[in-house]
Amino acid sequence: MLSDAPTLHVHDLTVPLGGRSVVRHVALDVRPGEFVTVLGGNGSGKSTLVRAATGLLPHTTGEVRLFGTPVADFRDWHRIGYVPQRPSAASGVPATVREIVTAGRLSRRRLLRPLRHADKAAVQAALTSVDLADRAGESVAELSGGQQQRVLIARALATEPDLLVLDEPTAGVDLEHQQLLARVLAAHAARGVAIVLVAHELGPLARLVDRVVVLRDGRVAFDGTPDAEAAAFAHSHDQHHPLDPNSSGARAGVLGPGWQAGERR
Repeated sequence: MLSDAPTLHVHDLTVPLGGRSVVRHVALDVRPGEFVTVLGGNGSGKSTLVRAATGLLPHTTGEVRLFGTPVADFRDWHRIGYVPQRPSAASGVPATVREIVTAGRLSRRRLLRPLRHADKAAVQAALTSVDLADRAGESVAELSGGQQQRVLIARALATEPDLLVLDEPTAGVDLEHQQLLARVLAAHAARGVAIVLVAHELGPLARLVDRVVVLRDGRVAFDGTPDAEAAAFAHSHDQHHPLDPNSSGARAGVLGPGWQAGERR
């Protein structure tokens, strides 16, 4: 049975950027095995929230705890896998796909120690899970943007995390590999990995979602089940929303066929 204690605990969090508070008084708990998606318009604070929640940005007020430990004191970074928003996996440094993914094991290894069998196995499993095992020896710079995004997902998976945070992970990724990612994330959630996904449109990932958190102007405007959020949005807005099964986007396949909230196939 999975623990009910929060993997990620955020309370009254305020995060400044550029002289203004981008995230304001946000509360969020994510528990083992829970799949939470953070939605909101551009500038709503989604990326800032998850970066602060993983210790990448400082906060002025409030509290962040990872596995019960204040973020300032947290040291078990191997327990967290993070996929940043729309970066380049190449980053100007010559590296192969395997080398980038292997970097995900650094937090589990002592400095300058050679790769162990467990490290190599985790890297190979991560490459296979994103369908890049046959490209492992190629330069990342030669890959498409969508393939580079899959490299970064594999790097996060290679850490074998207990908390997986993904910021727009399907940007530039084709539908076939979005479906593959959905299967991979469903398996991780079933094993108790807590997942936080920032997204605009969910596509095949929609059926995995247990809970929706909507940010507006840096504050939580909604926190609840996908069905409740879609219904509330449909009653108050005419524009497309990624979790509204009656929207034109859903009919066009944003949610995918046979979508049901929380269903993991």
